[in-house]
Amino acid sequence: MGDRWGDIPEERTAILIPKKSFERMTEKIVRGIYYVADGIYIEPPSTVSFFVFPEGGIAEWNETLDRWGERFALEPGIVVRRAVSHEDHLSSLFEITFWMQFKTYAVVSDQP
Repeated sequence: MGDRWGDIPEERTAILIPKKSFERMTEKIVRGIYYVADGIYIEPPSTVSFFVFPEGGIAEWNETLDRWGERFALEPGIVVRRAVSHEDHLSSLFEITFWMQFKTYAVVSDQP
């Protein structure tokens, strides 16, 4: 994430968060947004797939989210962008930003 604060580097303490924790949190947020916004439970065969990309993400995903994305925010902690497929309402792209520092991505699809 890089150096984002102007304090003394020797006084910092790292907090390690396991990948699995971000994966589970991402899935929980995705499922929650589907339920609250659309009244839909994500059930098999639909799946939630988790991704982490380099800073800046993937251009095609960013373009899709910029053009068709809907924004859900509980700032400053969490900001979510979701683009829903017009053909299949259960197919979506998600970008979730945690504390304005770290992003995870998810895809909901009928593919296992």
